[in-house]
Amino acid sequence: MRFLFFLSLSLFAHDLGVTGVQLRIADGKTHVRVQAHALQLQGREPGTELPKRLRLRLDGELFVGAGHAVAATTGGIVAWEAERVGVPSSIIMDAPLFPEDEADRTLVTLLRDGKPAGEAILGATSKPVVLGESGSSALRRFVPIGVEHIFFGADHIAFLLALLLPGGRWRSLLVVVTAFTVAHSITLAMAVLGWVRPIPWLVEGVIALSIVAAAGENLLSKGTRGAGVRAMYAAGFGLVHGFGFAGALGEVGLPEEVLGWALAGFNLGVEIGQLGIVLVVVPVLAYVGRREMVVRYGSWGIMAAGLYWTVTRLFF
Repeated sequence: MRFLFFLSLSLFAHDLGVTGVQLRIADGKTHVRVQAHALQLQGREPGTELPKRLRLRLDGELFVGAGHAVAATTGGIVAWEAERVGVPSSIIMDAPLFPEDEADRTLVTLLRDGKPAGEAILGATSKPVVLGESGSSALRRFVPIGVEHIFFGADHIAFLLALLLPGGRWRSLLVVVTAFTVAHSITLAMAVLGWVRPIPWLVEGVIALSIVAAAGENLLSKGTRGAGVRAMYAAGFGLVHGFGFAGALGEVGLPEEVLGWALAGFNLGVEIGQLGIVLVVVPVLAYVGRREMVVRYGSWGIMAAGLYWTVTRLFF
């Protein structure tokens, strides 16, 4: 039904407040057509304005294909079309064409070899949407996203380092890391599914406090706590970190049709990233020796960073 509705846009787009983006993938090529009512462009050239407003990413890259404007049709509809060689495995629409118009909607449809393969409607407050992605491609795409989020997430790295500083056997340290992954996976799924709606600034503040708590525990116990206690810290605070991951994923855009695969890929990527940090940090700590000094001064440094993040996130 929505596909038929899209075909009627040329007659009713302005009256319904709906603009359109259509992707047709066939014969190894991707054809994109963008259309809107001429009044929405306020006299601007369609061949310049429409591609500038198009926030479409194919395989992570913004679509900027060489195209041409299409003459206005009956009803005042103007369009822009472009084509590129290749079949994308990932198609993401970041925003509607006219986000400044709260009443307008952008209807995005995907056709593969002439058959409907995905659709979405975006409004002014919509998050990025993914179209026509398979489970395997979602898994592959979100694994590196999870790895990247760990490697470039200074607060998550600081928390992990606080847990690793006291050292321990490889097996026990893997238990600590896995406890963190399992815990954040639970709250990540809850937030993504909409079962819980965390307050972003509060989540970020508590994440910072978790760093202070983990480093402070090292100082109080002088690094003598076993891996079991640290695993409990990892699991408990990992629940909060999961809400933080959910906020980051919301900016990426999640494919609703294969949401489970995307979450699995992200969690796998986070686990891989954490294990990579473990494989680097633990041998370095063992080589340095003087464990008591490393724990003390390292924990003070991590705690200072955590306090800084806490103050800036909760009070500024």
